[in-house]
Amino acid sequence: MPLNKVKKATSCVIEQLPDIKLLNALGLREGVTVRVVTSQPFGGPIVVQLGKRSIAVARGVAEQIEVKEVL
Repeated sequence: MPLNKVKKATSCVIEQLPDIKLLNALGLREGVTVRVVTSQPFGGPIVVQLGKRSIAVARGVAEQIEVKEVL
């Protein structure tokens, strides 16, 4: 499922990322668990928590990040 479809306060594991080097520099890598903090309205970014950091991911990029929900 794409990251932009994950509901707020849900944890998920990243399965596939687009080839964008900045994501890797921010710590977003395959196999990493993130938690969706919020999805901003009007096409705004998806904010995820990675450890103690919050990272805003553009909605267009979030559509390309495939994740698996952690139960």
